[in-house]
Amino acid sequence: MRNIRLLVEFDGAGFSGWQYQPDRRTVQGELQRAVASVTGGPATVYGCSRTDAGVSARNYVANFHAETPLPPDRLRLALNYHLPPEILVKDAVEAPPGFHARFSARSKTYVYRLLRGRSPLRQHRAWELRWPVDPSRMARSLDRFVGTRDFQPFCLTRDRSGTCAIFAAGLETAGDELLVAVRGDRFLYKMVRRIVGAAVACGAGRLTLADIRAALRGRTHRPFQTAPARGLTLDSVDY
Repeated sequence: MRNIRLLVEFDGAGFSGWQYQPDRRTVQGELQRAVASVTGGPATVYGCSRTDAGVSARNYVANFHAETPLPPDRLRLALNYHLPPEILVKDAVEAPPGFHARFSARSKTYVYRLLRGRSPLRQHRAWELRWPVDPSRMARSLDRFVGTRDFQPFCLTRDRSGTCAIFAAGLETAGDELLVAVRGDRFLYKMVRRIVGAAVACGAGRLTLADIRAALRGRTHRPFQTAPARGLTLDSVDY
């Protein structure tokens, strides 16, 4: 039984997220069908993150166990033959037996793309902001999220603990685009999108830095805005 590690790129627009659902189209479901077609038997494909519906990935890591004589590069080609065009296996390697795409990960980096204005060509991969925002205020708000904190006010979770470690959160300006990058040890449901929503609200003057600080300290706050899924991409995973 071999442990195969995959590096995957996918366009999440047409999928109901990563996690397999019997009645919906998901990235995990498509990969598991492709693996079964290539190896001749069912296999669970483990993913590094349970991305939301509509979220894409540039360097998503997955792994599965199977008995197959195919070398990794042949396996990559065979999987891509059976996958829809929205999913591409960029690399396949044999991993140590104990490797797990999710539990072996040390950090993940998500990038969120915002547009200051409209762009018909880019609207499906970004959040179009129809109102002015101050990038410097957004950057200062993102600084507040760095550290080990309880992020329950910024997510939807049934976990007993909302504690996560955010190693970096920053903003880069590129013309009419704003790129928010957040790196952490783990992310809860809708957490990155609500962090971005709070940063945008702060940049627009609808939220203060004190509001964010107070919420992170446990003070009750109305639900923070959730940024649209289409602007979010899982950029990289570190092991």
